[in-house]
Amino acid sequence: MSQQSPGHGLGVAPGRLVRRAVAGLATAGALLFAWWFVTNPATLPTRDGHVTAVTAAGRPVYVGVWSAGADFDRELHVAGVHLRADATVAVTLEPLLCRGGSVGVTSDPEPFCRALLDPAGATLGPGDSIVVRVVGEEPGALYLDRPAIAFREGPRWGKREAGTEAVLAILTP
Repeated sequence: MSQQSPGHGLGVAPGRLVRRAVAGLATAGALLFAWWFVTNPATLPTRDGHVTAVTAAGRPVYVGVWSAGADFDRELHVAGVHLRADATVAVTLEPLLCRGGSVGVTSDPEPFCRALLDPAGATLGPGDSIVVRVVGEEPGALYLDRPAIAFREGPRWGKREAGTEAVLAILTP
């Protein structure tokens, strides 16, 4: 016959329970930190103030809202550029990637960019910029917030505001 010593019941010893709890908390903390790290890439440069532009109704204008200058040492794989605007009239907004150049305000971006392309799926690096093509068919005004760029950089991915805001006046032709 076997005897159990008094005070020892069936179950987990207190020392083992504490070790398991600490290991579980450490694992959960490491997973939370990894999730935060992967989904929170470094911020992108922003600028105070705004770009001002004037165009005629029905005539497109190209407004540079962010430039990754030559000193920008990152390579972003862009998923998309999100624009938010308040306007007094209906407008069409189209984000574009200006490869190898930058635009202030112009009606013809070709001389300033090696190529203009859809930023979704493109890589953005030093010397590239984000331009917004704006067309309003009627006279009015437009306030454009900073663009939000959704991107991946190495193992990190997220969406960050970049650049500057813009104010546009659309005049009668």
